[in-house]
Amino acid sequence: MAVMSLGSCSTINNIIHRQDKNAPAPAAPVAPVSETTVVSSNQSVKAISGEWAVIEINGRELNINGDNRPTFTFTAAPDVAGAVSMIAFNGCNYLNGTYLVGEKKLVPQSELISSLMACPDAPYEYEVNQALAKVTEYSVEREGGMSTLKLMDDTGRAVMVLRNHTLSYLNGAWKVLRIDNKTVPASADVKVVIDIQSRTIHGNAGCNLLNGEIILNLDVAAGIEFGNLRTTRMMCPDIETEQAFLVALEQVKAAANVDADHASLLNDKDEVIISLERIDPASME
Repeated sequence: MAVMSLGSCSTINNIIHRQDKNAPAPAAPVAPVSETTVVSSNQSVKAISGEWAVIEINGRELNINGDNRPTFTFTAAPDVAGAVSMIAFNGCNYLNGTYLVGEKKLVPQSELISSLMACPDAPYEYEVNQALAKVTEYSVEREGGMSTLKLMDDTGRAVMVLRNHTLSYLNGAWKVLRIDNKTVPASADVKVVIDIQSRTIHGNAGCNLLNGEIILNLDVAAGIEFGNLRTTRMMCPDIETEQAFLVALEQVKAAANVDADHASLLNDKDEVIISLERIDPASME
């Protein structure tokens, strides 16, 4: 099982029992997976790996309230073949466990462990805990740059629906072709490198060197933002182009994959404000 520092902790069954005084006594620990036949594969593990935001619980859409949106992160378990380690945030506490992943099945390898924080504003904590305790199956659907993960109970009913961004197409080196529908002068030569995994952007803003951070907004389809932008402080003939680029970067709210060599960055009105063309990373040197 993945190691996570939880401080005080408890099993999910005990947490649910304490949250619902009318609930029956906590269930016995989940039986070892060795008693269940599940055909697992690396492809199945890859299908659900990544960071997911919960958008629906028991058919009800979540009403987002600040930073307490529940999220799940699945990564390949280092010590169990064909399994994923899960770290879930239920809006207040973190849950930790390991699941064997079949073509459609999710089989827990042990009881889930939860931290024991008390939060005044966590409206979905109990619902997430209850729903997660019922999960036995899953399905993944992909459309464009977005994936949907359904976690289901043993009747096939979706108890939670989660969303994930597939923005890996943005990885690499890009030349900025247009800013706010204005062609970038050849003399400016605005080029950047985007790294989704490390959440960074760097390059030439048209005059100065640029470094910044990437924020993936799971509340928005293909949501991406750029923050903490920093540049050197030289003055150049193309400084106006650079300033326009930096302003546009700060307005970016989402991305769109045009084709294998082109992508667009959009504002909060879904308008294209930056047009990108893929280039050889060697040209950045």
